[in-house]
Amino acid sequence: MLGRQLHDLRISVMDRCNFRCPYCMPEEKYGKDFAFLPTAERLNFDEIVRLTRLASLLGVRKVRITGGEPLLRPNLAELVSELRAIESITDIALTTNGVLLGQQAPALMAAGLSRVTVSLDSLDPAVFSLMTGGRGELDRVLKGIRAAGDAGLGQIKVNAVVQRGVNDHTLLDMLDYFRGSGVIVRFIEFMDVGTLNHWSMAEVVPSIELID
Repeated sequence: MLGRQLHDLRISVMDRCNFRCPYCMPEEKYGKDFAFLPTAERLNFDEIVRLTRLASLLGVRKVRITGGEPLLRPNLAELVSELRAIESITDIALTTNGVLLGQQAPALMAAGLSRVTVSLDSLDPAVFSLMTGGRGELDRVLKGIRAAGDAGLGQIKVNAVVQRGVNDHTLLDMLDYFRGSGVIVRFIEFMDVGTLNHWSMAEVVPSIELID
């Protein structure tokens, strides 16, 4: 395709999420009456494995499981195990908000998960609550990250979306918290997602400012 080799495949296994982050899935748009996909309309595990196997024939070697929140998908470790059984797939990663990671990390590791990325925007409880739409518990996310490390997952990353005037004043605290832990912290630019998140350039923090 355009002369580029396909190596990576991203699979969304769940459109629902247990957070309502204003920059991603704001409550006013994704409220209690929002019509998410019925279970029967989601790809089942057999279909996902078949598509991944076909993609592997085109050169795909790495798979990333995402959502919504993928850990809301029942029996996700079973899917990881089936994907790991595809001979040419060498890396399976997961992106999660981390709330359910503490419960599932050991099973996911045993099934063959290679690494995990946790979305966490602040260690300040009030800012965390603001940026998750008042959903989830910060302590559970941090316990999930520790559980992933205890389970033996080799590479753990934390992604923090940076918004000026919202969480930019808490970033140094996050770096200090994870310093020396082996967890890689990455700052993500606040992006427009189709006019749903009231995006404003004034809230974007350029990388040069973060470096300074």
